[in-house]
Amino acid sequence: MNLRENVGRALRGIGATSIAVAAVLNVEVATAAASPSACATPTVLVHDLASSEREWDGWLDDLDRRGLCAFSFTYGSSDASALLQQAGLTVSGLTSIEDSALEFGAFVASVRERTGADRVQVLARGAGGLVAQQWVARSRAQDVRTLVTVGPLWNGTDVAGLGSLAAFNRSIGIYDALAAVEKPLLEPSCAACGQIVANSGYMHDAARAGWVSPGVRYVNVISRYDGLMTDPLSAALPGSENLVVQDVDPEDRSDHLHLSNDPLVRRLALGALAVG
Repeated sequence: MNLRENVGRALRGIGATSIAVAAVLNVEVATAAASPSACATPTVLVHDLASSEREWDGWLDDLDRRGLCAFSFTYGSSDASALLQQAGLTVSGLTSIEDSALEFGAFVASVRERTGADRVQVLARGAGGLVAQQWVARSRAQDVRTLVTVGPLWNGTDVAGLGSLAAFNRSIGIYDALAAVEKPLLEPSCAACGQIVANSGYMHDAARAGWVSPGVRYVNVISRYDGLMTDPLSAALPGSENLVVQDVDPEDRSDHLHLSNDPLVRRLALGALAVG
């Protein structure tokens, strides 16, 4: 078997696994409630990869009861999103993190204009935290005051060993060449799937630049049993506040897919937000 065949097999495996990641992260939720028209401290909700704003349906009543004014939106619709929509599935957050961040920034601007607020606070789930932080770094933290992440992916995922494979390829000097071939294959369907892999080009560059932006308060809600993030406790970034679910309830076994439905996770995340 020649090198081209080896590369082809590897890419097909990576592509299939990446799409599988997108599918498994999708969650079933109900139609979202309307957001308030104005508030002093707007909260922008950012869904996970392969999800939509409907991910927050179960949170909206709790947000309202706490006096939190919330605005949700769906970002990152790709070619795959359009195909899945025909099957009645809303699966977004698939475009590149950079492109999704631009959508996030535009939505934040619209919320600020609507409410008259100088800055917003953000509640993000999984890869949504990467999207928000990408914009925070680009805008130099001009419009985001606080970023609360649930199941953050600051160090990416090693699901199916993809992160370890990326690290190995980088160590032997072939990562960039393989990534250049892989990108046009994955990008139309799920550009973000490859980016969230530990040791990917995106994760490598972002970590080198530093995740924490001055002027922003960071709070991470982490489960030791997340199962998707690489070494859950590694998400406890220097300069951030880190709330470990099992420090409050050692018996809690919530993984990444079930964090949104965990009452304790919700309580910790909402308690980290400013009321207004």
